[in-house]
Amino acid sequence: MTRIGKILAIFVAVASLSFVGFAVATVFGGPDWQSIMAADYFNGYRITKSAGPEATWTAIRGSDEQQVASSKVLPEVLSKVMDEIIQNNTTRMQELQSKLPILEARIAELDAARQADKKALDKYVEFRAQELEKIRAQESDLATQVVAATNEAQKLENLVEARREDILRLKQQVEELRVDLFRLKEIDSQLNNLQAQIEGNLQVAKLRQKLLQDQTSK
Repeated sequence: MTRIGKILAIFVAVASLSFVGFAVATVFGGPDWQSIMAADYFNGYRITKSAGPEATWTAIRGSDEQQVASSKVLPEVLSKVMDEIIQNNTTRMQELQSKLPILEARIAELDAARQADKKALDKYVEFRAQELEKIRAQESDLATQVVAATNEAQKLENLVEARREDILRLKQQVEELRVDLFRLKEIDSQLNNLQAQIEGNLQVAKLRQKLLQDQTSK
């Protein structure tokens, strides 16, 4: 039995038990009419008693203010009200029963759609999980590449720094060589001057020696 069918069965059982209780109280006498009229199934009706020696009980339907029953005997009024309640319930149940196949078909359709949606959702979740795994693998690979690139950059930076130090050292050596060359040029110039002086002095000495020899030979 479907869920809607169970609800209808319970509804019928409750209504039947309520009516049976009312009938038993009426047959065996001595019912508490005020308690009976206060029952839930009389909520949609207003039951009043007119004043006077010929008092009459009247039941008015609350939804449209139409009279349902009128009698000097209260059980007759209540019976007619119950007849209408039962008739309304029967009509309502027939309407629900007629809608039941449509609702059950709709439920089956929705359940099939739900199953299809679940399969599609499961596929989508699996696809996204695979994509996420790929992204994580790519992130790991990129992280490895970043570390490798960072290390390579550090090596190049160290190499550049070493080259810079070599250049500074070579520049210093070149500067020292230039200073040494300048000093050598000065020394060479001084030696040339000294050589010229010596040669000049030697020429003078030779002339004096010749003069002395000439004077001695006379």
